[in-house]
Amino acid sequence: MPLLINNDVTARVLKMDAAVDAMEKVLEQYAQGLATFQPRTDFWAPTAKNGDYYRWGSLIGAMFNPPTLALRFKSDIITWHKNDDSHTEEWHNMEPGKYCGFILLIDMTNGEIIALMNDGVLHHVRVGATAGVGTKYLSRKDSCVLGVVGSGGMAETYAEAICAVRPIEEIRVFSPTMANRESYAEKMSNKLKIPVMVKENNIEVARDADIVALCTDSLKPVYTMEMLEVQRPGATFIRCRLDEIDEPVLKSVDRIFGNQREPYAEYIIGSPEERDRRPSNNEYRRRYRTREYPFLADVIVGKIPGRKNNTESIFYDNNSAGLQFAAVGRIVYDRAKELGLGMEVPMEWFQQDIRN
Repeated sequence: MPLLINNDVTARVLKMDAAVDAMEKVLEQYAQGLATFQPRTDFWAPTAKNGDYYRWGSLIGAMFNPPTLALRFKSDIITWHKNDDSHTEEWHNMEPGKYCGFILLIDMTNGEIIALMNDGVLHHVRVGATAGVGTKYLSRKDSCVLGVVGSGGMAETYAEAICAVRPIEEIRVFSPTMANRESYAEKMSNKLKIPVMVKENNIEVARDADIVALCTDSLKPVYTMEMLEVQRPGATFIRCRLDEIDEPVLKSVDRIFGNQREPYAEYIIGSPEERDRRPSNNEYRRRYRTREYPFLADVIVGKIPGRKNNTESIFYDNNSAGLQFAAVGRIVYDRAKELGLGMEVPMEWFQQDIRN
């Protein structure tokens, strides 16, 4: 019988160390041909009443052990905000402050839907956990200073995951809103028992940092050549959005690893003029282009080398993948079922006796 699992249940049962372990194992399966995923698919329509555009986004991933498929979808009204200092992308469902993201979890042994899940907590943890795996295999083992650009949910899970795999002794944070960065510093210092220092700009976050995590909603680059130059030798930096890395950095960093080569798929409704309202800058369009980076998954299984020395700089292109929802969603489901949490709903609601 399917379980309806909300964010409160997910927050109760999901631990970061378990999520990092699940992501490492599913990426190992991916390298062995035992897991796969469909690149994100976006549908765009100029039909939004209280925003700039409507966007549907979906991800699918499946793994052999345990045999699980996940479908995650989002239904968003997108709004773009641009001023002299920033260019950001915001979204909501129906009204600001409300969001619609959902996951269907399927047992591939019999085709049963086993869980229907809100994606809020799981979404942040699955991306952070993957950043943690990347940190484990690509950063210097003695990395102890972490810089974080951003102060939202991703900034929290990135820091938590990175601290789970490296002996971090200090975190620095910057985000444009002073109250947000100060709140983040207080919260994460208490949670991780590590000093979190508030900085006044991105450069000071990166200065002498071993690892920099980029966790913003920016449509323009936030990680620049100057940041790469002031990081400690052997720098590692990890993005959340494709927009966050300045083009010269991609040409200058020693090595880049990713999760997929295929671009996002996009399907668009609207006139040429309406289509032109969407962002068209080079950084935003990266998600719809092929990337030829070697895979972190192949590093995990030893097919290719990861970090070769303590002086090379490495960028981990932490791309979103449906595998994350299958792997992390499954541990949430198993734990919730074990503890008797979530609400059972009849499988009959999703079955029929008419052959389709």
